[in-house]
Amino acid sequence: MEKELEYIRKVLDNSPDIIFTISREGKIRYVNNTFTRYLGYTGEEAKKLHILDLLENREAYEVCKKLVKEEGFCPDQEVFLKAKSGKKVKVIKRVRALRNEHGEIEEIIVNARDLTYLDILKEKLEEYAEALEFLIEKRTEELRGMKTFLEDVLKSVPDMLIVINEENHVVLNNKAAESILENNGDFMNRVYIVDRENNEINLSLFLKKEKLQSIYRTYNCFYKKNSEKIPFYIVISPIIQESSTRGFIILLKDISDVRSKEEKLLLYKTIFDNTLDAIGIVDSEGRYVDQNKSNEELLGYSIEEIKGKPFNQYLRIKDAEKTWEKLKKEGRLRFIATITNRKGEERYLDIVAMAVKDRYGRDRYYVGIKRDITDLIKREKELEELNKQLERRLYTDPLTDLPNRIKLIEDLKNVGSPKLAILNIDDFKEINDFYGYQVGDYILKELGSRIKKLLPQTGFNVYKLSGDEFAVLALRYIQSAEFERVINYIIYSIQESPVRINDYEIHLSLTAGISLENHNILNKADMALKYAKENKKPVVYYSEKLQMKELYETNILITRKIKEALKDERISVYYQPIFNNQTGKAEKFESLVRITDIDGRIILPGEFLEVAKKARLYPEIAKRVIKTTFENFRELPVEFTLNLSVKDIENREITELIFEYLSDERYSGRAIFEILESEGMENYEEVSAFIKEVKNLGGKISLDDFGAGYSNFEYILKLDVDYLKIDASLIKNIHTDLYSQIIVETIVGFAKRLGIRTIAEFVHNEDVHDLVKSLGIDYSQGYALGKPVPFEKISSFL
Repeated sequence: MEKELEYIRKVLDNSPDIIFTISREGKIRYVNNTFTRYLGYTGEEAKKLHILDLLENREAYEVCKKLVKEEGFCPDQEVFLKAKSGKKVKVIKRVRALRNEHGEIEEIIVNARDLTYLDILKEKLEEYAEALEFLIEKRTEELRGMKTFLEDVLKSVPDMLIVINEENHVVLNNKAAESILENNGDFMNRVYIVDRENNEINLSLFLKKEKLQSIYRTYNCFYKKNSEKIPFYIVISPIIQESSTRGFIILLKDISDVRSKEEKLLLYKTIFDNTLDAIGIVDSEGRYVDQNKSNEELLGYSIEEIKGKPFNQYLRIKDAEKTWEKLKKEGRLRFIATITNRKGEERYLDIVAMAVKDRYGRDRYYVGIKRDITDLIKREKELEELNKQLERRLYTDPLTDLPNRIKLIEDLKNVGSPKLAILNIDDFKEINDFYGYQVGDYILKELGSRIKKLLPQTGFNVYKLSGDEFAVLALRYIQSAEFERVINYIIYSIQESPVRINDYEIHLSLTAGISLENHNILNKADMALKYAKENKKPVVYYSEKLQMKELYETNILITRKIKEALKDERISVYYQPIFNNQTGKAEKFESLVRITDIDGRIILPGEFLEVAKKARLYPEIAKRVIKTTFENFRELPVEFTLNLSVKDIENREITELIFEYLSDERYSGRAIFEILESEGMENYEEVSAFIKEVKNLGGKISLDDFGAGYSNFEYILKLDVDYLKIDASLIKNIHTDLYSQIIVETIVGFAKRLGIRTIAEFVHNEDVHDLVKSLGIDYSQGYALGKPVPFEKISSFL
């Protein structure tokens, strides 16, 4: 009897599970060797402990204590046991009470399994089988209590444990196995072993077919539940007695969650291997541990070649150490880096790096997702250089090499207290007519050079405006009297020093208009110049007194005409054809607003639009034009264009009206909206959102007056335009102006590379039309091809 008890104690001491018993009060009474091995307490030390000395979670203890008291057992709980060293061991535990003959709890058995070491059960399963066989054969009254104790221990195992005899009848099972033993005779026919050749063999047949030795075997299997196949791992260990198989111990583990995770991992691995972005993984020290195919192609090195090597051996990152520390601190970072791959090619990379943490919240790996942006960087550099060249051309007068009107407008934005003078050569037309254009051009160049020399060395700029006009701008604050002295000095010096050319001595005189206003200073200086010219004065300062009474009366008259036209439905829309330069056919029509006066005279936009804006009548005119145009082209299968300002785009009523019409599929692909280039650049966010919605609804976008404003090619890419309408100032003299030809060629070449169509406006004669076509411009518009006409007459162009 004592030998048998000693034998059982050895079995329990060598169990892969942590087994110990406690009193009703929670004092530890018995621990097995596994308890000591995992938690570090000797048997004597353990007996001085209370269960709460091992458990962190008091709530779990109280719940379990209540269940044991009421029902005699506590089902599986995942908890942490504190080892003597302070280490936490995560286990799944099951608790059962032993009662005496009076039903009172005498002892509480705790069975805990280290979740990270489940394979211990496999290694010791044969010993379990021998112990069970021994207990079955040695059933006696003396060992009944010990047998019950052992059965309780086995039933606390979280996996399904089943013992069958040689007739395949279940003779012992734990609680976990009850769910698949509902129909005892059916169990063996529902479990199928999957062999190495992927064959599915019924468990009953498998046990007959296979001659299992005394060691256990592990297989993949599944349990058929109706039409569902539940995946399991199965461990089969034969019970051998006197060289004969008496039965089998079967351990089943449901691996549904494991398989699901495996499938997800396979999916993630497939995505990882085949994504076009290059992905590299490094450890917490920055050494490579893995990469995908795209990363291998990017670097030119296999994972075997780079594994264990620091990533900065291949990546060049600005402030690499700071970037690395910032990544570790923030956990996610985006930055630009460069590499030189195995072929010696330099590549630019846009990298998103992120930390991957372990179960304790520590950074285990860092993943870098790289996108090759070399071509984009090169393209941006090309665009930057192109913008610089175009800016130089757009901001410089080609004759005098001085900054032009566009540059003056830009500089005015950056001057806090501007002072501006516009200088005009008196009777320059007569000089041109008498001496010829070559002498006239020489005079303009000479005069620009002289004015520049006559100005103080710093704080002033001279500009060449249109025709025979120059402008002088004070870039820093100076007194008004000082600015007037500088301008008078220029006028006096030019008058006293005639221009000499080809034995001619040409005397010049200048008239100046000066404005010291912050708002609309250029127009006001121009107004002062006109006043000086009309009144034969050499210098005139702008003041409100220069606003003539006739101008007020004209504005009042036009405002009244607009209101009456809106009331009487005399706002009309004319349409000018736009011709395909390849086919010669009119494929589009631009809508142009007109007012029909009470006497039948047609009033053009130049006479009333600015007044309408100031009188706040413009939005109503815009809505009339939009409605009329969409209604006119509802059934006519051609494209039509509408001009929009940024104010229109900011007006919710106007944009909602546009989106309402575009929602009608009959207009899909036919409506084009022309946006003034300079306005688009200044209001990028609003314009970009509008364009995106228009394109979603099937509309198209044209950038109007391109080449007259900023011509920032980067914004063209961002705004996603379909057409560029080249400004009239570049087209009207293109047949005689080499400068205009160069700019237009640049614009057309850029547009073709991006797949953007180009339109030339102000095609006013055959020479211009021929040159426009030869430069590769896609469409032409102008009086030489077709004037604006009412809708009833556009059929003549179709």
